[in-house]
Amino acid sequence: MVAGARAGFTLVEAIVALTLSSVVMVLVSTVFMVQNQYYALQLERSAAHDNARTVTETVASEVRSVMAGGVVLAQNKRLVVRSPMILGVVCGLPGSNRAVVQVDGGVANITTDDVAGVALRDSVTGAWTYQDAGWGDMHQAGGTPAATCAANGADTLGASADFMTFRRFNSYFGGLPPVGSIVMFYRAVEYKFATSAMDPALTALYRGPYGGTLLEFATGMDSTAQFEYRTGGSTYATSVTGGLLALIDAVHIEARARRRPATGGTEDVTYGWGVNVYLRNGG
Repeated sequence: MVAGARAGFTLVEAIVALTLSSVVMVLVSTVFMVQNQYYALQLERSAAHDNARTVTETVASEVRSVMAGGVVLAQNKRLVVRSPMILGVVCGLPGSNRAVVQVDGGVANITTDDVAGVALRDSVTGAWTYQDAGWGDMHQAGGTPAATCAANGADTLGASADFMTFRRFNSYFGGLPPVGSIVMFYRAVEYKFATSAMDPALTALYRGPYGGTLLEFATGMDSTAQFEYRTGGSTYATSVTGGLLALIDAVHIEARARRRPATGGTEDVTYGWGVNVYLRNGG
């Protein structure tokens, strides 16, 4: 039998064990904090990326369809365009100041409150002549517009609602447009980079009807967010006026997004995103 058998740990062993445990805990905590900071940083980067993409895609989707002469205002923080809503064909001239236009779907296919004007396409040059006017200023209810166009050979069977009468076209375009002319109804849309109402430290994209109330559409831009314009060649300007508006063939949207510092970070998270949108506007 062995006398004085040893049990437990010595003080030295206990200190060594505690030291090793502390080192392991520090290493685990450090790895966890690094992973947590990395994950938070990726979330902020993703949010910044989404903000920038939302801005550029929103503007590009509408601006890309702008026809020749459709840019109204071109400044570094503001862009106003005549955005096409629907096309129609003149199919009858029932009077000295009236024209009948066939539009697929008729008035049911048009958000009349959004109509800001009508444009007439020159059949020879393809150029558009614009006339800003509200729907109520030009649309004339009643009459027999379908019968007028049927007399000119139009197929109106089951589609009488597609035919509508409009007044004042003669004063808008210096005379009534010939039968077969293409007209376009458009909305006037304004885009504006300005201080965010939700976060005054950041810039937001506002969108709405030109001359009306603009709504904050996307928040989280840096103050450098802006529009630039090309009028041929390869250079872009921050502002275009006068007759050069009709020559704009591309818009550069600079949308640098900014987010608050990620967890454990000290600097804002930014994401630079620029897109060139080529227009039908350029002649």
